[in-house]
Amino acid sequence: MNPSLHKIVREQPYPLLFATISGAHLYGFPSPDSDFDLRGVHLLPVREVLGLKTPRETIEVSGMYDGIEMDLVTHDAKKFFSLLLKKNGYVLEQLYSPLIVHTTPEHEELKRIARGSITRIITSDSRKRSGTCSRRNIRGG
Repeated sequence: MNPSLHKIVREQPYPLLFATISGAHLYGFPSPDSDFDLRGVHLLPVREVLGLKTPRETIEVSGMYDGIEMDLVTHDAKKFFSLLLKKNGYVLEQLYSPLIVHTTPEHEELKRIARGSITRIITSDSRKRSGTCSRRNIRGG
C-alpha cells in the first residue's frame, strides 16, 4: 500500500475508526490517472458533540500528496450510523472494502453491527420486489 495513503490518514484532525479505498481502485479498474478515493469514519471530541455549535459531521480533503491525487471523505460516527440506518449502500461499501488503509478494533465492531443492517436491506428489497410487503412490513411493524 502506498505510504502516502497512510500519511493523509495520520494528518486528519480527528481520530479515524477506519479508512478504506473505494472508487475505481476498489472496483478493479483504475486508470493511470485515477485518484485514490479514501472513505472512513472519525470520532468527534466530546466538547464538540455536546457543544452549542453543530459539529462538522463530514470532513472532505482533496489534493496531491507526494505526487498522488487523493480524495478523503470521513463522516463522524453519528452521521455514519444514520446513513447506515437509512439503508445506504455507500457506507456499506466503505465499511466492507477489502482495501484497508487504517483500521481499529472498533472497525471490526462496526462490521458486526452492520451485518444486521445488510439483512434488513435484503429482506426489505426482496419483499418489495415480490409484492408481498406492506407499509407495515417496511416500517417493521
